Amino acid sequence: MNAKRKKAESLVYNVMDALDKTKSMSGYYKKLFSTMNDKQFEKYISRKFPFRFQTRVFKIEPSFVEIEKAAKILNIPIMEKIEFPYIYENDKGEAVTSKPAIVGYLHLKKMKQFLTKKNSISTDIANRNNRTGLLLGHDKNGIMSDRELESMTVNGLDNSIDEFIRARADSPKAKQSMYNTISTLGYVSKEDIEEDPIDVTSKNLLNVYMLGSHLNTNLINIGNTTPQTIENRTISRRER
Repeated sequence: MNAKRKKAESLVYNVMDALDKTKSMSGYYKKLFSTMNDKQFEKYISRKFPFRFQTRVFKIEPSFVEIEKAAKILNIPIMEKIEFPYIYENDKGEAVTSKPAIVGYLHLKKMKQFLTKKNSISTDIANRNNRTGLLLGHDKNGIMSDRELESMTVNGLDNSIDEFIRARADSPKAKQSMYNTISTLGYVSKEDIEEDPIDVTSKNLLNVYMLGSHLNTNLINIGNTTPQTIENRTISRRER
């Protein structure tokens, strides 16, 4: 047995003994490792999750104190102070700090958005799908994800949702109205943007699908009549 293996085994036994007063877990691994040569041992610990801690009701149930003791052996911080700059800042601009709190580490792959070198932004919103109104190609970075919408819903940001899913999304008339107001006044308010139920590309698409399925809805239809039909009738009367 080489020195590195001896050190690794010692670490495993110490952690298991900190979690298990009966020392049955360390006994299990001592017996398991005794049957392995150095090459087999290296292969075993190179697996993704080589170690398993088996609990036993009323006998092997680690308390928080024991878990904290094992974490200290592995040099893993469980309790940390968390800063909440979005809740409070003092006169010096320093964020409020919480009392030591339990911190958990998730073994999850970071999303692309977290990697600065992978980030990219859209500078144009002209490239769209004519049917759905969704951005395409290089412009698709400007699409709002369902998770972002859920987050705003949870936080009660109803006005923000209305802005992002209408004037900033697939409502061409509302978008043009917003741009015109900004060009004229330098700013825009939600009240300045005229809302028209018909002025939503995706809603019109859904309505077409529903009609194709022989289902009439009040999504944008008025009195079982589509807005396009009403508009055509109005034009025909004017022509007369």
